[in-house]
Amino acid sequence: MKSLNSREINLKFLNSLFKYSNNTIFSICNNTESNHIYINKLCALVKTLKNNHKKIELFININSINNMRKLLNIIDKYPYVMIHYLGFTFTYAEFIKFYYDLTKFLNSIDIAKDKYNLSSLEIFLLVYDKVCNFKKYNSYPDNYPVYKQGNLKYLFNSKYTVCSDYSILLVASLSYFGIDAKEFLLTLEHYKDETIEEEVHARVLVKLKDDKYNINGIYVSDPTWDNKSIFSHALMTNRQTTLENDLERLNIYDFFFDVQSLEEFNNRINILLNKGCRKIYIFKYFMKIIYQIDYDYYLEMHKKYSSFNNLLFTNFINDMSNYVIKYCNKEIPFNVIYTTILNTYRQIKNITEDEYQSKLDKLKLKNEMDYYNSFQDNWPYDMEHKRIN
Repeated sequence: MKSLNSREINLKFLNSLFKYSNNTIFSICNNTESNHIYINKLCALVKTLKNNHKKIELFININSINNMRKLLNIIDKYPYVMIHYLGFTFTYAEFIKFYYDLTKFLNSIDIAKDKYNLSSLEIFLLVYDKVCNFKKYNSYPDNYPVYKQGNLKYLFNSKYTVCSDYSILLVASLSYFGIDAKEFLLTLEHYKDETIEEEVHARVLVKLKDDKYNINGIYVSDPTWDNKSIFSHALMTNRQTTLENDLERLNIYDFFFDVQSLEEFNNRINILLNKGCRKIYIFKYFMKIIYQIDYDYYLEMHKKYSSFNNLLFTNFINDMSNYVIKYCNKEIPFNVIYTTILNTYRQIKNITEDEYQSKLDKLKLKNEMDYYNSFQDNWPYDMEHKRIN
C-alpha cells in the first residue's frame, strides 16, 4: 500500500499514474489542506484513473462530508474505493447507502437552510432537535453484535438506539452542514443508596460560530439526554457539565477546556508534566482534538509547528491557552437557545402567534425544570480538578 498525503496529489503525480500496476493500493489522507481542496484533488485523481482505465484501489480518509456529493458522483462506476469516515470503513456501495439515508434524514433542514438563509445556530438547533427525535432510546440486547453498535453503517436500519448512536449521528449531521464536531466518551457517576454506580456515556464536542447571535465557542452537546426536545443539554460549556447531578469523572476535555484563566490552563499542563507525561504526547493529543473540532485552526497550527520540538513547547502551550480562554466556557443563555429554535420553527412552519407563545411557555417551563433537576449550584475542586467530597 502506498500512503499519500493530499499535498502529493499534483499534476506531476497524476501524469505518472500510468506507471502503477492495477494491483496498487493508495491510502490517502489530508492534514495540510482545506476540505474543499482535498475533495477537488480526489475528484481529479478518480477522473484520471477512470480515463486511463486503471483499476487502482483507493483507501480514502474523510474528515468531513460537507460537499461530498461532488466526489461521490465522480466515484460512481469506479468501484475500487474504500472510504474511512469517523472511525468506520465503508465500501463505496455502503457509503452511498449511508449518505443517501443521511441526505434524506436532513432534507427538510437542507431546503430550509437555503430558503430562509439560516444561521449556524439555527441550523445546529434544527439538526439537534432532529437527532434527539431520531428514534426512541432502545438498548441493545446482550447478544447483539458489538461491531454493529454505534456504527454509521447500520444506524438507519437498526431498531436499537443508545447514546453512541445519537452522538455519532449528530456529528455526521453537523458535518453535512460544515459544522465541526467530534464524539467523545466519558464516565458518569450515579449516587444511589450510598453507593456509586458508573456508566460510560457518549457526548459531542462542537465548535460553533454564528455572527448573527454573537456566538463563537466550543460546546458539549448531549442529544441522548435531550430526546424530549427540551434543549437543556444542547450547548453546554465544559464548566456546566461538571455541575450536573449525574457527575462526570474527570475527562481530558474538561481537563483542558474547563479553565477560566491562562494561569489555570498552565497549572493543568504542569500537572501532566509533573506526572511524567512527555511534551510531544501533549502536543499530539491537543492537535488531534483540534483536527476534529476546528480544522481551519488545525491547519494554521500544523503549519506553524510542522517541525515540533521541546524548545517550541512553551510557544505551543501559549497558543493553546489563548485559544481555550477565547473559545471555551462562553455560556449561551437558555432563553437564547429555546427562543431561537422556536423563532426558526415559526419562520419555517408559519405557526400562529398564539401557537408560538404556547410552545414558548411550555418549552421555557421544561427547560427550567430540567435545568434545576440536572445541575447543581456549585461543586468544589482541588488543584487536579478532582471533586472534593
